[in-house]
Formats: sequence, C-alpha cells, structure tokens
Amino acid sequence: MSSDAQSLSVVTPHNPAPLNADDTRVSLDRPGRRYLTQGVSIAALAVYAAYLIYRAAFTLNPDARVFSLLVYFAELHGFVSLFLYFHQLWHRRGRRVVPAPPGLKVDVFVTTYNEDVDLLRQTLRAAIAMRYPHRTYVLDDGRRDAVRDLASELGCQYVTRDNNLHAKAGNWNNAFKQTDADFIATFDADHVPRAEFLERTLGFFRDPKVAIVQVPQQYHNLDSVQHKVSWKNRRMYGEQDAFFGLVMPGKDNWNAAFFCGTGAVLRREALEPHGGILADTITEDLHTSVVLHAEGWKSVYLNEVLVTGLAPVDLKSFAVQRLRWAEGNLKAAAFANPLTIGKLSINQRISYFASLYHWTIGIPKFIYYMAPPWILFTGTFPIANFDRTFVLVYLAFLGTLLVSYRIVSRGKGRLLMDELFNMVSFFTLIRAVKRAVIGRGKPGRFEVTSKRGSGSRDFTAVLPHLTLLGFSALAISWSLMGLGFGVTDDVRGASMAIFWTLYNATLMAIVLKIGTRPAEKRAGSRYRSNFAVESLESGGLGVTADISEKGCSLLWPEPLTIGQRFPARVHFGPRTGDWTIEVTGDQRQQPDGWHRYGVRFLDLTPADVDLINDVVFSVVVPDFFATLVEPAWSIRLWRRLKLAVRSAVPSRAPRQVVRVPTRIRHAAGTIVATVRDLSATGLAVQSAIPLPIGCPVDVTMVAAGRAWRGYATVARCEARLSRESFNTWILGLQFTSEQPEGDVDAFRRWDAA
Repeated sequence: MSSDAQSLSVVTPHNPAPLNADDTRVSLDRPGRRYLTQGVSIAALAVYAAYLIYRAAFTLNPDARVFSLLVYFAELHGFVSLFLYFHQLWHRRGRRVVPAPPGLKVDVFVTTYNEDVDLLRQTLRAAIAMRYPHRTYVLDDGRRDAVRDLASELGCQYVTRDNNLHAKAGNWNNAFKQTDADFIATFDADHVPRAEFLERTLGFFRDPKVAIVQVPQQYHNLDSVQHKVSWKNRRMYGEQDAFFGLVMPGKDNWNAAFFCGTGAVLRREALEPHGGILADTITEDLHTSVVLHAEGWKSVYLNEVLVTGLAPVDLKSFAVQRLRWAEGNLKAAAFANPLTIGKLSINQRISYFASLYHWTIGIPKFIYYMAPPWILFTGTFPIANFDRTFVLVYLAFLGTLLVSYRIVSRGKGRLLMDELFNMVSFFTLIRAVKRAVIGRGKPGRFEVTSKRGSGSRDFTAVLPHLTLLGFSALAISWSLMGLGFGVTDDVRGASMAIFWTLYNATLMAIVLKIGTRPAEKRAGSRYRSNFAVESLESGGLGVTADISEKGCSLLWPEPLTIGQRFPARVHFGPRTGDWTIEVTGDQRQQPDGWHRYGVRFLDLTPADVDLINDVVFSVVVPDFFATLVEPAWSIRLWRRLKLAVRSAVPSRAPRQVVRVPTRIRHAAGTIVATVRDLSATGLAVQSAIPLPIGCPVDVTMVAAGRAWRGYATVARCEARLSRESFNTWILGLQFTSEQPEGDVDAFRRWDAA
C-alpha cells in the first residue's frame, strides 16, 4: 500500500445508506502544493510552446527539409504528450474508503486459458479466502480436466464453453450469462487477491451510479524485466508505477479512471444492456469503460495494493503484452472514439485520448534514436542555425522540462527508467500503430502473455535494438574518420551528435543486457524473504534469504556440508513448517560471516506447498509493498536537511534495516522471529502474537560467530491483518538501557540477510 493510500484508508462509520461516490474523493496534495504544480504545468507548457515557435521561425533547415520536419514533428508530439500528462496530474485524488454494506450478492470470476494449474491454484485459494460472502467461479477457456478437478477440490464453480470466440471477453461473458450476482470481481489467473479486497471495494457501490471500482495492477515477481529493486535502499521501481501511482489517481479526478481487465469489481446492471463486457476489441477493458462513462456511469480508482500478479519475465513476453495493449487500445477508437462518442465531458475526452495517444510514442522515439547517427553519416542537421544561441535556448528549454516533470510528478517520476522502457518498447509500439492503421475496424488477435517466459534465450525481441546499435557505432566511426581526414571541420556539431548517439547507445546496450540475460529455469518464483529457521536437533538459529515452493536460500551461522540433512522448523510468523531440509548447494560465505546454502524441503505434501504459498501472498508480498517505498535520493536529502534545521539532535537513534533471527522470551512463552530494524535503543520484530505495551521481554539475537542477549520492554504493538490465521503484529521493543554502538553494530549490517 502506498503511503498516500495509507493516509486515506480510514473506514467511515457504518452507514449503508446510498452515497455520492464523488464525496469520497480526497485531494492528495495540500492546496499550496497543488497550486504550485498547476502553475509549474502552465509555465512549462508556455516555455515549450515558445520553443516550438522559435524552432519554426528560425531553425528549420530548408536544405534538409524532410529531416528537419520529422524532428520537428517529434517535438510537437512531445508537446502534446506533456500537455496530456499535466492534464491528468492537474489534481491528484485519493479515495476515502467506505464500509461494504452487508447482504450484497457478489461473484468472483477468475479467467484462465493455458496457465499452469499450480499457478491458478494460488489465485483460486486466495479468491475463496477473501473476506465478505461471495461465490468463486473459475472460467476455463482451455477446457481442461485438471482445472475442473481443481475447482471441485477447492469448492469453487467451474464454467467452460465449447469455443474460444472473443477470447477473454467471450469467456467472461459466457459466465456472466450463467450467473446472477449484482457485483462481479474479476481476476486474471495469475493475479492473487488479498483477503480484504472485497471489503475495501464494495462500499463504493453504495452510489447507484458507480459501475467500476479498479485497484492498481502490481506484480510480486520482482525479478521480472520491468522491475528494478534496491534492497539496500529499500526502493523499488516498476515500469507501470507512474501510471498506477500518478496517472490513474489523476484520471479519477475527472471520472475517467478505467477498467484494467483484472483487479476490479463491476456492476451487473451497467453491463446487462451489452451482454457483459464489450467484445469487439482485444482490449475489452478500455472499450467497456469508454462506453459506460458515455452512458453516465461513474468509475472509482482505489490506489491500494489489494491484488498482485506476475509481470513478464523476459522481453519477448513483455513485447507480446505491450503489443496487445497498444494495438487494442488504438483500435478501440474505431468502435468507441472518446473524441466523438456522446455524453463524455471534455476532461473525460482528454483523459481517454491521452490513454490512446500514449501508444503512439514509438514513432517520435524512433526519430530521436535515428537522428544523431543520421547527422553523423550525412553531415546534415535538422537545425538551420546550430549556433551558441540555439544551444542556450535548447538547454533552457530542456532544463525547464526536467524540473517541471520532477515537480509535477511529485518526486515520484523516474525519467531515466521511463526512457529506458521507451527504448525497450519503441519498435513494438510502431508495430502496433501499423496494425491499428491497416487493420482499422478489426478487433485483432488476442495473444495470452506467457507467465513463465520462453524458457530459453530469445534474441528476437532485441534485434531492432541490436541493428540500431550497430548503425550508431558505424555512424560514430564514420564521423570521427571525417574529422580525422579533414573531410569536415564541424567539431561542435559532430560532438553534439556523438554525445546523443552515445546516450541512446547506452540505453540500447542496457536493453540488450536485459534481453539476453539467462532464461529462468525454475518453474516457480523465488521471493526474497527472511524467516527464522530453527534446527530441531541443535537449537541453532538461521534465517532464509529467499523462499519458493520447494525450498529456500538459507543463511546459517556455521558451515554445513552438501547433502547434509536435519529436521528444522521454519517460523512463518503466525504459522510454522516442520520439515527435514537437505543442503543442495553452497552459495558462498557472505562478507559478514553468514554461510549461504541452497536448501530443499523434503517430502512436502500439497498442504505444505499451500502453506508456503499462503505465507508468500499473506506475509511476504504485502511486506514488499510496505517496505520498498523509500523515495528518491533528492527527497531523502531534503528530509535530512529539514530535520537538521528543526533540531540538531535526532528524536531517536538511527535505525538500520536488518534481518537476523531472534528469540524473545516473555511471561507466556517464546517467540522465534526475525529482527526487522535495529538501533542502539531498540528493535522491531514481526510477531505471531500481540504483546501488551510495557511487557518485559528477554531478547537474544544471533549472527554469524556472535550472539547478543539483553532486556527490553514492548513500546509499540501494531496489527497487520491478513487472511485468516495469517495476522501478524509489529512489535517495537525498547532496550532497558541504551546499548553501546559496538555491541549492536555487528547486527546492523544491511547485507546480513
């Protein structure tokens, strides 16, 4: 859950009476900050417009007219993109959650075609476990006996059909016609909902005009191609973060947040005139949303992480997914054009147009990537007067854009990462535009995104980047030869073109590195997580570094041997797993002394596998999104400066994120857990049980080659509610006396786990 969402997640007193969902919108910015961002938006657009006028009046090159106009077109495209971005972020809104009234009739649809049954099992078990009475249906367009048997085992309803007409939309509508619930929550086969999903979303339907409640699409496989995680800095980047964290809350301000295909609840009454969701395109979600908004229905976007799925694990799968999204969204305009369809407000039209226009960015990006090497090869420039005046004007313009983007994005934008993924996607988006133009009026072919990847290295997704990189290298070589042999003496122009060519080439090289990384061989995902592991023979304590359905990476304070087996208890907070573990690999000793091993859990039963998956999605994944939220370095620096101005003495000793095992003895028993953070004055642990404030405890921490024992009292106890039997509590323990830095420093090493 984002910090913004957390601040708004206050449930109002229970009142099942109808309400106006517009009254649940809450500004995420203080008035002063909002006026600042709006003023900066206007100023930046004015500067961009002035730059374009200057470019048209003084710098278009008549000697390279086509080349010059192409670059100018790319800049015009950028102006429209910036306007649309600023429009969507004009007033960023959140939602005040209202309680779900009792007695609603709710169905849950989980759609599947060819996904692994084990993967589907995780989603179905989580869907069934959601709080609030509901019926769960698995919609199997693959007509598989294994899925039918799974539904029977888990106690959910199985629905199939004898054809695959209209792909996912047809599958969904087939179940829609056979059911009768007033509200339908829908999930893809890999999207695992949290227990509170229905409780947090259904209350908005007390407004009889709300047709859609959508939550963000987040992903739990953080080793995917669209994630970058700094575990040391506790910061995560996801390729869709800007859309779901900034753009969608902005769209919600204009009643233009749309259905994203999964992680949503829909009102049957709104869909019945259409026989379900619209099936004319391969992006039925956007198409349906445009039509429902045009009919006067409302949508709600709740910016809370209530469901997570699997992101593409390789660039081929990523390209397949983006091609479907881009082609489908662009073709949707042929069936429900937001600029011409009736009864949308002007702001809704602009918001939907922005969603379509975004997918055309591949064309101007290709122009920008090609322009510098073309300059180096031909010696022709798109700028007629490439002099000192132009350089100064351009630098002022560029600086204004960078600063305004930073301010309007509220410090959450990651411009370099966004540019990297523009490089990743440019060729795919060009293909989508071509398909949309040539196949206008045709729905396109729905291709399911692989959840496991290709299983082998596949270079097809990076062939355009490899070709462009080779062209750029030849261009630089050609230009340097021309300068060296005196063919040209334009050092300034060549230097600028080489600089931009090298910048683009760096992005291409990173894309090649991502696209050619070794294929994932494991069938399942590994999740970085730190649970205490207790030897049932020696009583020794270790900690997991990551965990999967079959085993874990184990950090142990003493050397183990390959093939060694011993009975162990893994402490999953509220639950434990007692298994024999076998050491299968030595993953080297860590710099801080821990020995790291690959470990396999022996003789696991299906119930054991379910337990591990329940732990992952009830404890581990929520913890990702609760802790990997540190802001950018500039914001962290600003916070430190403000703290220094307010007081020369910190309010408490600095805390360091750690992951070392601990035993906490209290009057009623012993808790074996993992330390979450540590300072000279105290520590925090995630406990299976609550302890009263002021409760005295005896604390033992274990690390490689050392142990520490001391006494503390409970100063804080915060509940973290999850699905049944997986609730935990964060205990803040204060040492009875401040500890010498040397005693706790060895446990504060960030890489301890």
